[in-house]
Amino acid sequence: MNRVTLAGSILACATVVAALFPATAGAAAAEGAGTHPTTLCTGKQAWPELEGADVHEAVATVERENPAVTTVVVPEGSAVTMDFRCDRVRVFHEGDTPAPLTVSRPPQVG
Repeated sequence: MNRVTLAGSILACATVVAALFPATAGAAAAEGAGTHPTTLCTGKQAWPELEGADVHEAVATVERENPAVTTVVVPEGSAVTMDFRCDRVRVFHEGDTPAPLTVSRPPQVG
């Protein structure tokens, strides 16, 4: 496959992705324009004060302070996707159940 055909194929794929996922294309365009994706999100976006807190209390606080997000509790060191979402806050924790789970890093939108 020559370079012209390859470039055309890449452009066609990018066009299809932008058509199927316009929100993703807009976020990428905004990010490229010097705007961070978190500026597109609403409500509180970071909770540095929750680092070291009990996980269950942290989840309740995040969901109370920003009802537009869903929290996901994740063990520290777990593999996670790298996509950015305004409606998700991951709460990473240390410890095992039934022992108390503590927040290992500040929860934030993403």
